[in-house]
Amino acid sequence: MTTYETLFPLPSALGNPFDPEKNDVRVLFRGPGGKTKNQLAFFDGGTTWRARLTAEGSWQAVGVTRNGVPVRAKLTTTAQPQPLRFVRRKGTGFVYDDGALYWPLGHNVAWRSGSFDVAAAFAKLGAAGENWSRVWMCHWDGKNLDWETKDDTLSLTVARRWDAIVAAAQKYGIHFQLVLQHHGPYALNVNSNWGENPWNVKNGGFLSTTAEFFTHPEALRRTKNKLRYSVARWGYSPSILAWELFNEVEWTEGAKSAPKTVEEWHKTMAAYLRGLDIHQHLITTSSHLSGAELYTAMDYEQPHAYPPDLAATALAVKPTTKPIFYGEIGPSGDLNSDDGNSLKAGLWASLFSDASGAAQYWTWDQVERRNLYGLFKAATGFVRLSGVTALRRVSVRVSTPDGGVASSGPGKGWGETKRTEFPIGAEGTIEGIGEMPSFLQGSAHREMFLKADLPVTLRQPGTVVVEVQTVARAGGSLVIKVDGKTVTQKAWPASARDTTVNETLTAAIPAGSHTITLENPGADWVTLHKLTVGPVGSSVAALAKSDGTRAALWLRRTARGAHPGGGTVTLSGLRVGRYKLTWWDTTAGTVLREEALSATASGQLTLPIPAFTRDIAASLVRK
Repeated sequence: MTTYETLFPLPSALGNPFDPEKNDVRVLFRGPGGKTKNQLAFFDGGTTWRARLTAEGSWQAVGVTRNGVPVRAKLTTTAQPQPLRFVRRKGTGFVYDDGALYWPLGHNVAWRSGSFDVAAAFAKLGAAGENWSRVWMCHWDGKNLDWETKDDTLSLTVARRWDAIVAAAQKYGIHFQLVLQHHGPYALNVNSNWGENPWNVKNGGFLSTTAEFFTHPEALRRTKNKLRYSVARWGYSPSILAWELFNEVEWTEGAKSAPKTVEEWHKTMAAYLRGLDIHQHLITTSSHLSGAELYTAMDYEQPHAYPPDLAATALAVKPTTKPIFYGEIGPSGDLNSDDGNSLKAGLWASLFSDASGAAQYWTWDQVERRNLYGLFKAATGFVRLSGVTALRRVSVRVSTPDGGVASSGPGKGWGETKRTEFPIGAEGTIEGIGEMPSFLQGSAHREMFLKADLPVTLRQPGTVVVEVQTVARAGGSLVIKVDGKTVTQKAWPASARDTTVNETLTAAIPAGSHTITLENPGADWVTLHKLTVGPVGSSVAALAKSDGTRAALWLRRTARGAHPGGGTVTLSGLRVGRYKLTWWDTTAGTVLREEALSATASGQLTLPIPAFTRDIAASLVRK
């Protein structure tokens, strides 16, 4: 593909050059077979206007109109090869416009962090093989088009900063979500920027309340002007994966007080974008999934999560009618405490999930500070080796000489669930753990999460260990019961604020079949950080994907210490034949060893499990 840019002077702008009601300037391009495309133009200072188009074949700018009336202008057109392709939605996944699979894998770089800017970050993402990111149009690092001016114009200084971001994304092969609004300017209690918002009447603006952003005629007009300018200036670039209308809109006062109004705002703005964008970029927003109507007009769903266990959360994702992946994920508590283990667990679990993309890590400054790019490089290298993102999940059987434990944190943070039973399987999995909120509710909100019953069968006496991370300021309790009888309990008193306690409760479990129950009879919530029950299952847990001619596996140690080697993992449903097996180091991103194996007439293939520390991956390819 080729990107064409046409530059032309337009000396007599009719008032505000950023207002399409006064200056709806467009350029007509003519291409192969006489086809035409009418592309939006944008003001670039002085008398300069530009229009940009990306297309196959040879195109030429042939005319300019303003408000539908032809205008005489000297057109100068340049052409540059376009290294990227546009991404489209296909069913519950994504493809490039040539039909090849696109599976987003990267991490957020929402704004400049100190001297480390977005363009510099993109260079490192590209070197690690990442192909996705997400950048906010926020004011605190000078990237909000409509906060830098004192009227209804837009900032060209800001626009040129975005030019550099788009250019870097193209150079390094990154498709990013351009986040057009974020919750802070229109929230009062969560990351609020309302006090400094220039549209606030107290600052000389026109909004009396934050909720008016979604209904006030002037707010709607100015927002559309910003969207139009964004499409005109950067819509040519395939590096923009999607226009993201809002970051976490659920935190705004408008979403809390009038959710239907906010849903309609999304539908209106999505329709407006689609009517302008001849390159037809995807459109999304980000919000919790309980506001499902919000996604009606979106091309894909993009929830955010900060749970105790990133792997459990990533594995719980299941597309319904459109693509879905976590656009932000990180560990609960102190995000800066992650040494890379949480990042790695969420990333690799998402590779083996049903999601349409990776669980995208949030804390980019942590990635930079700890130099965690190698973890992404190891994952993207395995994707190239195995083709795992094009495969489907399959069951796998593991056998090891020693037993393991069922160990996981809840897959959700704050939230509601009607589910109360989470069975522990013989293989050591906790069914439904991805749906379990980490907040075990007390009397204040008990209807949100009543209790957790964990049926389990132990071949020998064992234990349940529950790690409690924080307690609400009103106080809370944890009671552990076995078959309805209280075995151990702890109550935490009320305090001046929510308190981090990091305490562990342990209860003995006899051999046989039992039900472990976790309840909170206290005043308010406690957060469950991790549940461990054992001995149960094997000392190695496995996830697998396959299409019958190739397969990918991810093995994790569930018992303490490194796996010394021994045991087997068996795959079914493979075509008969010879296979190349490659064991992969998930931290270093290197091949550990290769060997040849054969699938039997039954379609099974049994692999001896090698020694490894925390986890290891494998690729099987039919020769």
